[in-house]
Amino acid sequence: MRRTFTLAALTALMLVGVPTALQAAAVTGFSYQMPKLPAPDPSLTRYLQQDRAKLYREYAALFIDPDFADQDFSSFEQATSWTVDSAAPGLVVLVGGQSSYTGGAHGYAFLRALIWDKARGAAIPFAGLFSNATAVRSLLTASYCRALDKERFVRRGEPTPVDDMFGGCPDLLKDATVYPTKLVYGKYSRIAINLAPYAAGPYAEGSYDLEIVIPKGLKQLAKPQYQALFPG
Repeated sequence: MRRTFTLAALTALMLVGVPTALQAAAVTGFSYQMPKLPAPDPSLTRYLQQDRAKLYREYAALFIDPDFADQDFSSFEQATSWTVDSAAPGLVVLVGGQSSYTGGAHGYAFLRALIWDKARGAAIPFAGLFSNATAVRSLLTASYCRALDKERFVRRGEPTPVDDMFGGCPDLLKDATVYPTKLVYGKYSRIAINLAPYAAGPYAEGSYDLEIVIPKGLKQLAKPQYQALFPG
């Protein structure tokens, strides 16, 4: 007896035995923890939701990337956790730890900082608090580099030559995560500086977390709407 097959039946037969590896893998290992804000802020919440969606899209794309078809996704992860570092009049500073592993010898972790201008409803970089970023760099760099060298000495047990691979002082405003911190009577008293792995030392040393006292003269460099947040 001669058999005939419909198009649907032929398609079903062709799909029998297709390896499951060719199918999109379920996205696992993603987490994003929102901060507990000191007061409701719809604009900030929306900003964080958009940030979460962006990170998820980038991470989920790996699970359908042909170059990752042979990967074991069970070990992959992308984690972000935000906390409120400080809440000053007009500003909220959030600090977020972010880590990821997408194959290879080790994962990667770094710190994010989000300075939120409540009046503008927008995030601003640390340099955006000031009218002259070059002057801010010049004012803070000496104290920052001393703090970095001191921490390197603690970790390495000896001074590191400036011409060493990890002996220089990375650019404060380009290579570091910087934010004002530690409010005292409504004014910031410290500048926090975070350098991710490889920025100031080898991966084995991890990140560098430094703090410097806000020097005289920084207030005068701040934009008018932020001057009251700095001592001096």
